[in-house]
Amino acid sequence: MLKILPSFFLIATCIGLPATASNVTEKNISIGDASRIPIVSKAQEQNRHLLVNLPDNYTESTKHYPVLYLLDGGRHLNHAIISTQLLQKQQRVPEMIIVAISNNDKLDHDPDRGKEKFTLFIKNEVMPYINENYRTTGLNTLFGHTKAGWLTIELLASHPELFKNYISASAPLQYDELAIYNKILANSQTNKANAKSLYFTLSSEAEESKLYTDAFNNFVKLLTANPPKNLDWRYEYLTNQTHMTTSLPALFNGMTHVFRNYQAPRFANYNEYMTFGGMQGLEAHYKKRADIYGTDNNIPENTLLNLAGLLLSEGKTEAALQVYSTLTIDFPNSAASFSGLGQVYHSMNQYEKSIVAHKKAVKLAEKLNPQWQQKRFQARLDAVHKELNNSI
Repeated sequence: MLKILPSFFLIATCIGLPATASNVTEKNISIGDASRIPIVSKAQEQNRHLLVNLPDNYTESTKHYPVLYLLDGGRHLNHAIISTQLLQKQQRVPEMIIVAISNNDKLDHDPDRGKEKFTLFIKNEVMPYINENYRTTGLNTLFGHTKAGWLTIELLASHPELFKNYISASAPLQYDELAIYNKILANSQTNKANAKSLYFTLSSEAEESKLYTDAFNNFVKLLTANPPKNLDWRYEYLTNQTHMTTSLPALFNGMTHVFRNYQAPRFANYNEYMTFGGMQGLEAHYKKRADIYGTDNNIPENTLLNLAGLLLSEGKTEAALQVYSTLTIDFPNSAASFSGLGQVYHSMNQYEKSIVAHKKAVKLAEKLNPQWQQKRFQARLDAVHKELNNSI
């Protein structure tokens, strides 16, 4: 039986009135609960612990989830929870389990970190424990900063079977970049090589030192000159950050990059949509996403609403009418779908049909918040009435 220890909280000060000594009140706000799990590591011959954060609906669902592993996890758990929650709300990343691998005090100052023993700890103890005690998909992401960022890239090279995605911030690659690259290249040329994603960052040379920067640039040149097969990689200079602050933007931007195949396609114009494959391309995208993440393979409402709006704006009226008509059938309580249908009929000068659709949108919008949506749908209805009256 898994023993759950006290939750992990971030203490925040909430100020409800102008700040004076007498009216400042403090309140504990839970950024995200995390269970503290003790582990006796045989590989490292010491006691360790993990902090595990689960998706909000984990206990009510039967779903399996990807896992984000954080090296030096005690430092990164809070901002990882906040980042993933924001990205999830915007459909940029899937819900996931977050596992923070916390260090003992002496390990925090160990320059070598004991790479081999620490790797065995992750491979043979941490990951099997998580997979046995939680519902996981096997799609694992690793994040590391500074020396742990170096280890993140090194594990891509030496143990590519452990993780699908790698996010590294301010890694000191000096003297190792060629050896690491050669191992990544060799792995990619085997028949069993699976697709991987790598996102890595560095601050400016003034912040990181010329040694760091030269190694980073050399690693980028190697990847560019002869890219490893099945490696989706991207680098970024975070020049307005310091060596120690790159961890936050690197994790946020890195998550957005490595989960690109989860995100809804967005098109700037009709040509981009057709180049993507049109409706067949969208259907293929969501089928592939379902295969990877276990999600519904139907195209989401928001994706279709964005597409229909694009089609209408580009004068593809019949195509927009078809998409909006389908939306009102599949999502009969969607005020936005009926309002869009009204817009199409308005553009076709079919005022009566437009009014019927807009009235339905206004009715459905009565339950919506914020109220600006209600006002927008009402304004569209009023515009059709006005134009109809002027045409009589």
